[in-house]
Amino acid sequence: MIDELREELYLYNLLRQVFLREPTKELVTDISNISLSEEEEEADDEINHGLKIMIDSAKNNLHRLDEWLEELALEYARLFIGPKNPPAVPYASFYLSESHSLMTEETIDVRKRYLEANMAVKNLYSIPDDHIGIELEFIYYLTQKIIELFEQGQREDASRLFEIRSNFLSEHVSQWVPFFSDKVLDSTQEDFYKGAALILRFLIY
Repeated sequence: MIDELREELYLYNLLRQVFLREPTKELVTDISNISLSEEEEEADDEINHGLKIMIDSAKNNLHRLDEWLEELALEYARLFIGPKNPPAVPYASFYLSESHSLMTEETIDVRKRYLEANMAVKNLYSIPDDHIGIELEFIYYLTQKIIELFEQGQREDASRLFEIRSNFLSEHVSQWVPFFSDKVLDSTQEDFYKGAALILRFLIY
């Protein structure tokens, strides 16, 4: 289980950076340096396929990095911010409320889950707690803490956080993130975001 969590920690670390804000030069450079084994490249699963798409996209644009970063920033804004009706709204409440409203009871429920695990989001980047980037940050935080506690022999505390994580994924995240991922895939021609959406969809399913 811990080895699987370590693999997921790596992926959640990548995804939280991709979806929380427009990519940085450091992020895309790090992605271009990721090496997949021959077995991973040939594996028939969406995670490795998504990673390969992102890696190839980063490598193919290193020669025009500053220009590409501007393009990615514009695409991030178009997909997730607007100005009006972005094609891939990044908030859980939009998908889970009948009226497709933002800042609903779902947002409050997410904040309660953060507090239960002792992760308080204090106006982080001035966006609601149910933003996809913040939720991925939360899963990353939980995964990291579970691994740390398990390695320190604090099995009971690790089990408590693992239960919180499992409930959050099954009761909340899986109820909307697949729809969000499909919106991204249907709405962009940018391989960087297509690859990230593939990883996210498979990871959450």
